[in-house]
Amino acid sequence: MDIIKKKGHKEEFNISKVRQSILNASNEINQTLSDSDLNVIEKEVLKKLTLLNREITSSYEVFSIVLYALKELGFNKVGDAYFKGSIEF
Repeated sequence: MDIIKKKGHKEEFNISKVRQSILNASNEINQTLSDSDLNVIEKEVLKKLTLLNREITSSYEVFSIVLYALKELGFNKVGDAYFKGSIEF
């Protein structure tokens, strides 16, 4: 799956970038996520992306899916930090 980034260029989707963003958000609030936690989140994000059944999507849509998955799986504080980190300049 390809992703259209904020600045308009296209790149291949990389789940490790999502994982790192989630890890950064959890570190911001000093909430440790285990590898198991991260694997569950990754699996949920990939499942939701697969359900889109598209070859291309936007980084905004991926962001929304990650945020929704974090909240759905009970990682509300990490989701808040993930959201906050996206709007800081």
